[in-house]
Amino acid sequence: MVTRSKRTVEGKELGLGKKLKIGNETQVKVEGISRSVKIESDPEIKNEVKNSLISEISSKEDVKVKLEHIKVEIETEEIPPNVFPRVAPEDSEVGPKNWSSIYNEIVSMRSKFMAPVDTQGCERMPNTINPNVKTRNPRVYRFQLLISLMLSSQTKDEVNFQAMKNLQTGLLAKGFADGLCIEAVLGLTEKEIDGYICKVGFHNRKSTYIKQACLILQEKFNGDIPKTIEDIVTLPGVGPKMGYLLLQNGWGINSGIGVDVHLHRLAQMWGWTSKNVKTPEHTRLELEKWLPEKYWADINPLLVGFGQVICVPRASNCDICSLGSKGLCKSSNKKLTKGTITTDRLSKLMKQRADLSKLISENI
Repeated sequence: MVTRSKRTVEGKELGLGKKLKIGNETQVKVEGISRSVKIESDPEIKNEVKNSLISEISSKEDVKVKLEHIKVEIETEEIPPNVFPRVAPEDSEVGPKNWSSIYNEIVSMRSKFMAPVDTQGCERMPNTINPNVKTRNPRVYRFQLLISLMLSSQTKDEVNFQAMKNLQTGLLAKGFADGLCIEAVLGLTEKEIDGYICKVGFHNRKSTYIKQACLILQEKFNGDIPKTIEDIVTLPGVGPKMGYLLLQNGWGINSGIGVDVHLHRLAQMWGWTSKNVKTPEHTRLELEKWLPEKYWADINPLLVGFGQVICVPRASNCDICSLGSKGLCKSSNKKLTKGTITTDRLSKLMKQRADLSKLISENI
């Protein structure tokens, strides 16, 4: 579920049905009525605000005729909900049994909460630490994406995010307009790089890889990210998973599925791969045999967020997962799916890596 903050704002006299957004504030205006309102995401609250404002102006004879056309729009500064495309009916005929039902159920659940990957995942991170860099400077975006992917191995998104912030702020302070860029990193020693990323897993090794990768990019690829998986995996510390995600998000080239440990684990659990599959790379090869290509780019962030928050190893949340309640997951904990969510359980669920309140409210 997206966390939305309440804001009290003051309406301005700007005329019928108009709106104005100034900074982080939102004003609601209807025919010159100045009104202080609390902005909330609940549709009922929005309607209440609308009806209240309309009733205030209904006594004005010159406005009554316009009431049918009044539309009060309430804007909020918030992260938009996740929107992943559902599997089309014609695509559900291929692949393992019930795969499309599982996929679509996860699409529905993922629309109700924000997982770490949604704001701090590798493909989102450059725009998070360097707003609009993807459109403003695609070359820098691709480089920052590469670095975030190299740091992500054996590291939680939250820790990776902090390391990227350290690099960005540190290199901005050194006078580089976009902060983390290849020119800035080439001027650092491996020890200096390590100082910025020292909290991520295997940081010493990654510092060496990053420095070596920058030298290769400068010498062989004109300082930019190559456009083929064959060239990308020649960079030290960069494997196929990172390579395909880099191509998808950096160049818009959808040539393979980026399979991480979450996708690998879940695909095995649901029988989307054969039983003898041992590695993420083997999972990728099997998924690409039957999964329609249009879903290759979405399946990673979709299932990573699900694996981070709901289907967590060693801490299942089957009591709030609709896959269990609808009989789509044979591995679900039946005791949990049939149990009651107590106050203590609710408290624990609310302290996890995402706000699960929307899922809780629909499953108790």
